[in-house]
Amino acid sequence: MTRLPPDAPSASDTQTAQIERASSQPVQTSAAAGGVDRALAAIPGAERLAIGLARVPLRSPTLPPATTTNHYLVGASAAVLVDPATPHRQSQSRLRDVAVAWIAEVAPLQAIFLTHHHNDHIAAATPMARDLGLPILAHQATAQLLAGRVTIDRIVTDGEPVAWDSDGPWTAMHTPGHAPGHLVLRGPDGGMIAGDMVAGHGTILIDPKDGDMGAYLESLARMRTAAPPWLAPAHGPVLRQADETLQRYIAHRLAREARIYSALGDIAVAEDALLPVAYGDVARRFWPLALRSMRAHLLYLQVQRRAQELRPRRWRRLSDA
Repeated sequence: MTRLPPDAPSASDTQTAQIERASSQPVQTSAAAGGVDRALAAIPGAERLAIGLARVPLRSPTLPPATTTNHYLVGASAAVLVDPATPHRQSQSRLRDVAVAWIAEVAPLQAIFLTHHHNDHIAAATPMARDLGLPILAHQATAQLLAGRVTIDRIVTDGEPVAWDSDGPWTAMHTPGHAPGHLVLRGPDGGMIAGDMVAGHGTILIDPKDGDMGAYLESLARMRTAAPPWLAPAHGPVLRQADETLQRYIAHRLAREARIYSALGDIAVAEDALLPVAYGDVARRFWPLALRSMRAHLLYLQVQRRAQELRPRRWRRLSDA
């Protein structure tokens, strides 16, 4: 990963003027005196990835096999806190320590940035915004899905800069599929804070309740075209072989799609009956999640006119011709 230089532009720089500043002063804790590295050392698995980038894994209400969500401090000149997700008070206190130390030593913290609306990415957004005096940024679709739960102060659009290093901006990239308002952050060196587009362990669930398999595949392809040198996911370690990872994710989804299509016949079959054939390689304890993922695949097959839902949750194959 690129090591970012420590020098920063002045607060009057027109770049940082594009980022919404907090309206109140940050809280003060003892972490400021101890430094960023000391605050990170108190958190198992936390690491300083570059001068302007830190990964802070904390317990969250996520899906297996993950048990934590990575919270990121991003920006050596003007920074954001990405996906404050932990609902646990002790973990929130440790995250505040890191944030306050970041403000004291690295860069002003401008906002909280949400990659998407799922609870394992937003559970601490409101208390952290309150305690640190920060606005919350997200995509319009995320703001709509969080209405009444989390107040989004500013809408972020595709290509918009939200944080800065001395050598350039961190820009938002709209990557729908896992969620309609999903955003990744692309750094000056092309590396990406990837949210739930990929994971350090396992795969990503596309739930048809708010996900879209076709859009997810298109977003993975768009990310691959951008050729990131690394991917920092919301769950698990940083992935250094970015192109290989994205290619593997696309291939995995297409292979699963082919397996599901092959399991269909001319007579309508129930989703429950399809599952053991299409996901026989998956441990039974994960079948409830697999059932949701399979339905997302089936709906995408229907969009492609390769499958048809004749009655609720009963499907037949259509010709590939």
